[in-house]
Amino acid sequence: MHVRSWLLALAALLALAFSLCLAEQPPADVASHVPVAGQNISKLLRNATAGDAGAQFLLGRAYETGNGAPQDYSEAAHWYLQAANRGQAEAQNNLASLYVRGLGVPTDYQQASNWFLRSAVQKFAPAEFNLGLLYSQGMGVRQDEAEALRWYRKAAERGYAVAQNNLGILFREGTGVPQDCKQAVAWFRKAAKKGLAQAEFNLGALYESGCGVPANNGEAAKWYALAAERGTPEAENNLGYLYREGKGVPVSDAEAIKWFQRAAEQDFPAAQANLGVMYLHGLGVPRDPARAYMWLLLAGNAGKHVLSKLQLPMEKLAAARHSAQTWAAQHRSATHLPEGANSAALLP
Repeated sequence: MHVRSWLLALAALLALAFSLCLAEQPPADVASHVPVAGQNISKLLRNATAGDAGAQFLLGRAYETGNGAPQDYSEAAHWYLQAANRGQAEAQNNLASLYVRGLGVPTDYQQASNWFLRSAVQKFAPAEFNLGLLYSQGMGVRQDEAEALRWYRKAAERGYAVAQNNLGILFREGTGVPQDCKQAVAWFRKAAKKGLAQAEFNLGALYESGCGVPANNGEAAKWYALAAERGTPEAENNLGYLYREGKGVPVSDAEAIKWFQRAAEQDFPAAQANLGVMYLHGLGVPRDPARAYMWLLLAGNAGKHVLSKLQLPMEKLAAARHSAQTWAAQHRSATHLPEGANSAALLP
């Protein structure tokens, strides 16, 4: 049986969504990993109480991150609001983010959009990007891809990598703008050169498909490898696929196994299916049907095609399901098996 017809490579591009990006980028003058020294908190509190907007913002950051003060989102929101009312763009952006996430304040997308806008008109790139996200999703504002593109472009032109990536997505998909793969490549490349893993993956996908650039599996493998080293499961899976198929890299089942395993351990269905196939046929690993069945079951829909052709005895299927449920209990919040990846996002 020919393994190639079973191996899956992800085709869909990666956009950065709310769970990844809202207020994840710290303001330029504050690094989230640098705690505020204990003695400075008292000074910040005095200055903030006296009406110093910069101190109010820094105090809000300390409470939001728990760096230099006990983590307290309500206190963070309080001090962000004080600074935001004084026109502090970073505080306006971070306060809006708290409203999106419902941290320290009730979830309120209308309030979020208002504060993002007040920050964005001051040309604060993270707020421009976040406002673009709201327009893209229709959260607190009308859904409007053209408006999303307009705000993404503003942030992208200021060099904001996550906006450059999402702008590339819109050009690739032709959403809110005529499809233009060359523009997509240009924006993905800008973000990828800043080390943004999602953009590295997306650029690799365009090289693999030949969209906006001549098809080049070697370049695809290079960009997938950069994203894979940063732990992006989609890139890990696709890099494994290229090693298995010998596209742009030497054929290596050992490398394929390594990358499929890394993505599978992150609960990525296509990689779980691919890893199951490798174990089933003993490719790069000793043949292990029991382990293969476990990974194929964990893959949900992505593994059903293979399982349906195997006609497993009931006792083997039951044992594999038990192993899969044990793995899921250790790696997921719930023990149920997933439906798996959307087959439309997979290439044969």
